[in-house]
Amino acid sequence: MTVVAAVDYGRRRIGLAISDPMGITARGLETVEGGPTPEAAAGRVAEALAALQPDRIVIGLPLHESGDESEISREARSFGAALGNTLPAEVVFHDETLTSWEAEQALKARGMDLREARRSGLIDQEAARGLLLAYLRENG
Repeated sequence: MTVVAAVDYGRRRIGLAISDPMGITARGLETVEGGPTPEAAAGRVAEALAALQPDRIVIGLPLHESGDESEISREARSFGAALGNTLPAEVVFHDETLTSWEAEQALKARGMDLREARRSGLIDQEAARGLLLAYLRENG
């Protein structure tokens, strides 16, 4: 059994999600404030995930429509490297295209106020959850 965590990396907010030990379901955990650097943000996320002891951490990789990496992709990779040096978990990257949009649509369908969902960080958690579900479907 493998517990997988997902991270929706952002400069301001970072959404977190975790799988069940069977790798079937995913739930949003929390939203962590970003840091002045990807390394500082990794320290905050490591604190949030340490007690859960994930075996693998999936980090969303924001890509351009062309599939090319962006500046934020490079930051996400730096963040992932720092997180991998902090926690004893395998770090992998997965395309996060449309996860925030899908999160907004899912929350909207549940009747959530999107302004409040953004302010509270719920969209970031839901994006991490969507990222994790996509990863589990493709790699389960």
